[in-house]
Amino acid sequence: MPLNVAFYWHMHQPDYVDPDRRVAMLPWVRLHAAKGYYDMVRLVKEFPAVPITFNMTPVLVKQMLELQRGDVQDAWLELSRTPADRLTAAQQQELLRYFFSLSHQNMVRPYSRYDELLRMRGTEMRPQALEEAARHFLVGDWRDLQVWFNLAWCGYFAVRDMPELAALRKKGRNFTEADKKVVLDAHLELVRRSLAEYRELNMAGRIEVTASPFYHPIMPLVYNTDFTRRCMPGVPLPTTFTYPEDVREHLERAARFHEEVFGKRPTGLWPSEGSVCPELVSLVRSAGFEWMATDEEILFRSLQMMRGNHTNVQHEELFRSYRLVHGDANIGMCFRDRGLSDFIGFTAARQRADDAARYLIDSLGTISTQAREPDALALILLDGENAWESFADGGEAFLRKVYGALASDGRFKPVTLTNYFRQHPPKRDLTTIHTGSWIYANFDIWIGDQEENRAWELLREARYMFSQVRDSLSEDARKAAMHSLLAAEGSEWFGGYGPEFQIEDKPLFDDLFRRHVRCAYRAMGKPWPAAVDHSLLTVGPVFAYEQPRELLTPIIDGRRTSYYEWQGAGRYCGGVGQHAMAKSADLVKEILFGFDKENLYLGVQWMGSQPLAGGDAVRLKFKSPRNAELWLGCLRDKAKGVIKRELRGDWACERTKAGKTVDAARDRMLEVAIPLELFGQVVGQKLSFVVSVECGGHEEEQHPAEGDFSITVPNVAFGSDNWLV
Repeated sequence: MPLNVAFYWHMHQPDYVDPDRRVAMLPWVRLHAAKGYYDMVRLVKEFPAVPITFNMTPVLVKQMLELQRGDVQDAWLELSRTPADRLTAAQQQELLRYFFSLSHQNMVRPYSRYDELLRMRGTEMRPQALEEAARHFLVGDWRDLQVWFNLAWCGYFAVRDMPELAALRKKGRNFTEADKKVVLDAHLELVRRSLAEYRELNMAGRIEVTASPFYHPIMPLVYNTDFTRRCMPGVPLPTTFTYPEDVREHLERAARFHEEVFGKRPTGLWPSEGSVCPELVSLVRSAGFEWMATDEEILFRSLQMMRGNHTNVQHEELFRSYRLVHGDANIGMCFRDRGLSDFIGFTAARQRADDAARYLIDSLGTISTQAREPDALALILLDGENAWESFADGGEAFLRKVYGALASDGRFKPVTLTNYFRQHPPKRDLTTIHTGSWIYANFDIWIGDQEENRAWELLREARYMFSQVRDSLSEDARKAAMHSLLAAEGSEWFGGYGPEFQIEDKPLFDDLFRRHVRCAYRAMGKPWPAAVDHSLLTVGPVFAYEQPRELLTPIIDGRRTSYYEWQGAGRYCGGVGQHAMAKSADLVKEILFGFDKENLYLGVQWMGSQPLAGGDAVRLKFKSPRNAELWLGCLRDKAKGVIKRELRGDWACERTKAGKTVDAARDRMLEVAIPLELFGQVVGQKLSFVVSVECGGHEEEQHPAEGDFSITVPNVAFGSDNWLV
């Protein structure tokens, strides 16, 4: 029997619309429509033998409709529309800061004029540096920047289907205001065409379009925040927030809205962030959904719970569907292959399209021979929009080769998920399911930190007030208040708080969350707590990265020799933890740093595998205690471990008295040891630095994007537990 293969592309953007001003504060709905959404659905039309499942979240589709109808303004669209000769100094600063927010390697460098404008701006993002750069821009430069930012976001099918866009790319420079209008009008047309294409193919059965709960809440946490203890015992939690009826409202609104837009009531559900718990089964089923999907780790933990925690789970158990039973309700469940999904999201772009497609098809072929079930299913589920910015061609060649192979290779049967479940009803029951998400199988991203818990407390107070006054409100007021509360339950607001991610838009997300809460009180005719008017963010670098906690001495061999090698190190998350604003930040996954008695240690983990694709050197720029640089090159050399090292700037010395200097190695990661003696006397002092990745002498990305790492060299005379602060 051929292996059933389901591709499940998840399309989602949070609600960027300021509820007071009706302005989309960020442009990612429009820009992803011009690139990812339109490209993906148009490509499917060319492969009728490969049905695909798409998840279009209601909160995303709502914003697409609002843009299409002109119900909201797009702040960056208005900035783009402003005539270049009328830009204020503040608007010029915004253009320089924001209009290079995309992959420099794939969406700037291929266009000589856009690359020229990037070099004119430079990499320094301090206001003073941007002011200085702005002095070198003439009116024509500003207009070309406005055009190129928006033109670069037009995907391969947009340029193919709209010859006027191809003509502008060929023109390249000296654009007119009329040229600019052509691009911006095309963006709004692509929003309209995208929705029309998804509806048409969904109605024809060529694709399946599924839904998520309306405002993308973490359903188990809205049901009861105390469920967190099941996967995160001991974590500090806010006062219990428990509103199962809100979960039901998100689900039912999503189903109704989806049917209006896409012509059919959805039968499949992607629970926001793959977050599940047993109590959701009856609510999801009663809203009309027949199946849900989540991550493989949820399955493996669930099977262990059923069989006893010491029972081994066979990986082949992933490649089948299940019936999740809770009380009197049941629902179909399927689980994504994380390795293959993450390969597409984080690694395939680093390889030739032929090689990446061959690896994926060969991996599916291996599954087809090992899976013992005649109705075996391989589910590849991931973000269907952001990944393509890492591909030089937007992912077109890779997807064409994969879809083509699936259509012609008799080992595989491409399926939509609802058709699969109806043709192969689950034969195995899950009598419980692990409570958690597809990120670490827990809820650490959204609850447990001081900022996150404060946000839950504010929401709880507003939701409790609504429950007290609901019956006394007019129908319009009741609907308005409930709308604002549901919007405030969206996952992104809580994900923007806490230390996990370095996100440039944290202040904006914080403001939008509190605006939704404020709107709920306003609709109820009640005064809101003073805390709603004040940011929940804690000022300080702790929320950009974790400080070192213990002394450590890793082996400098370019790989994690053991699980404990970097335990206690400071930690910074790049790439996956970056918001859409930082689209060029797609090379570095994680930066680790720490000390022992003699050295500063640095570890850089890449998104893909070595040799580093997209960059050939790493530069450490120290600001204190000395202005010094360490340049590490030859990172693309095929010989593992080969690194060229150069010390530049104001080092106290280039070698210690014992003759030691910088030690570095690369294999699966980059590891560096820098003797503290090279800086001079630094014990007890602050050490500040940034890490940049370069390609051909150009900076590809910098971490952190703004500011720097600032860590204190420990006074080891007091032992490893005594850190100076």
